[in-house]
Amino acid sequence: MSMTELMGVVMTIESYFFYAAVITMPVFAVISIINRLRVKNVQLAIRHGLLLGYPLLPTIYGFVQMLCLIIALAIGEEEPVIKFAFYLTASAFWFIGAAASEQRLILEEGILFSINSQKKSLLRWERIHDYFSKPRKNHTEYHFFYEDGDMKNKKCSRRCKVILRVQNPQKQKFEAIIKEKLDPKFEVDPVKIFRGEFKP
Repeated sequence: MSMTELMGVVMTIESYFFYAAVITMPVFAVISIINRLRVKNVQLAIRHGLLLGYPLLPTIYGFVQMLCLIIALAIGEEEPVIKFAFYLTASAFWFIGAAASEQRLILEEGILFSINSQKKSLLRWERIHDYFSKPRKNHTEYHFFYEDGDMKNKKCSRRCKVILRVQNPQKQKFEAIIKEKLDPKFEVDPVKIFRGEFKP
């Protein structure tokens, strides 16, 4: 295969990728927003992305496209400017969709880990048997232990664990919810222990 043919194949693949990104990212954003709005009675929406709670990959992708757009503007060629502008717009839709879909929602019933599979990913408060927290630099990790039942996970045997990352600005409000929903379950009453009535 000659260099000209190879460049033709690369350009064809890039054109398919361009149309796929420009079409699918807005659709992904709209579906994620609709699914998010369908969830009612949200007490707290935890930002759960890898970049201080925000989506990491869309941010990196958007930053790269912005650099390419700036370079194209500096060169002064119209076609690359238009193409990278569309890529940058697609990355914005990707960011919006990912930010909505990666949220962990604190509800009256429990913790919703995915807006796209609400019934299977709802961890109800009564399922949680224990938890502990690990403070990090910018967030706190909450490790929740629960019995396998509501959330289908083949890797779990009897007792499962999920980790929730709560950013520092949201920690105080989340702690208040945890104190209300979980802490009373784990409080030890000496009288109940003496009577043999305490069941953790």
